[in-house]
Amino acid sequence: MTRTPRYVVGVDGSAPSEAALAWAVRHARRDGSGLLVVHVVDPQGGVRGIAELDAAESAGELLLAATADRIRSAHPDLEVESRLLLDVPVWALADEARPDDILVVGTGKTGYVSGRVLGSRSVQFALAARGTVAVVPDADPRFRDGVVAGVDRVENAALVGRRAALEAVDRGMRLTLVQALPAEAVEAVRADPESPLALAAEAAREVEGMLEIRSRFSARPPAEALLDAARGSALLVLGPSRERTPLGTTLHAVLINANSPVLVVRPAPALASA
Repeated sequence: MTRTPRYVVGVDGSAPSEAALAWAVRHARRDGSGLLVVHVVDPQGGVRGIAELDAAESAGELLLAATADRIRSAHPDLEVESRLLLDVPVWALADEARPDDILVVGTGKTGYVSGRVLGSRSVQFALAARGTVAVVPDADPRFRDGVVAGVDRVENAALVGRRAALEAVDRGMRLTLVQALPAEAVEAVRADPESPLALAAEAAREVEGMLEIRSRFSARPPAEALLDAARGSALLVLGPSRERTPLGTTLHAVLINANSPVLVVRPAPALASA
């Protein structure tokens, strides 16, 4: 049988994890995918002794049971699993999500702070995960409009453009493609049919039902350009960082200052057959 991708979401009872859960439920129902709800007890996270560890595990099991029951009651058509893990959360969730799954995590960090916050868990998840990651801020999702996609490299422009277009079509919203580059390079790139922006737009136009596509260049630093364009949007779609460690990169700056849900897309591997 063919393996079906899942939405894997980490929960801990916090407001950011509730925002991530709501996002994952909506998308799992949309895609006809399964949902795996995971709670991680970190033995290195301040839990001391066997008794405290047992209590933390028991609390996690109760949280998972209540969460799964709540989702099944509201959405009986959705296939829901739950799992308790004992490990460092970043690595536990990254290992639990298969390469073809979508890992969804919440973040409480919102508002542009010029990269002053280091070690953000959202950055760690995006780096550690083998597949696509959604980072969902604890922010009111109502009244948000439009999907924004950041493109910067030829090799992943079509992937980002296509996925962003699919998300825009699903929401019935326009798509805005953004490429940041020095002002003096804009005219040359604008005339290049093989530029990342042109390739992303071409891939987006091939998606059935695409309503409106806007393409724009920005001379601002990439993270500032993307965060500004995504402010008030329903989703920001990015490709993965080319560096193994994203500290100081555009991806790092965007994730620790996310003001809208961010989808970091990676190519889906061919689904294996059992």
